[in-house]
Amino acid sequence: MPLQESSEDSVGLDYGQFFIHDVGTDFDITEFTGDAWFQTMNNCALILGFTSGMYATVKLELWSEPPDPVDPDDWSDDPISSQLFSEYGEICVSDVFLNTQTAYLLLGEEDTVWNVLAHRRPTDDPNYPEDYLFQFWKNS
Repeated sequence: MPLQESSEDSVGLDYGQFFIHDVGTDFDITEFTGDAWFQTMNNCALILGFTSGMYATVKLELWSEPPDPVDPDDWSDDPISSQLFSEYGEICVSDVFLNTQTAYLLLGEEDTVWNVLAHRRPTDDPNYPEDYLFQFWKNS
């Protein structure tokens, strides 16, 4: 199950949250319920942080099939599986206030629903960046 592409960068945690979204689209954050640490809605995902830290390190991966399992010693036992629609075939990570976009990932297909598996690395220390991994593959 080959990994095709990946992108990694840091993002500011404004009010302990950040977004993954389709590049070039607008979304209404008030529609998210905040019930889980990772929620998707159409072409956007809201991620709620562990701590009140300043930054998170985020890695986006594109897989040709469902990804290989992650090491359970490295990542928490609460991964969340969902789907994300990409109208433009490219996604990125952004902060809440300035909409600073980082970690661009070219998915390669427009108007497509993608499966996504979200992982986070446990931490209780707000002095260190939180770590997140999001693995995408095409919905069959």
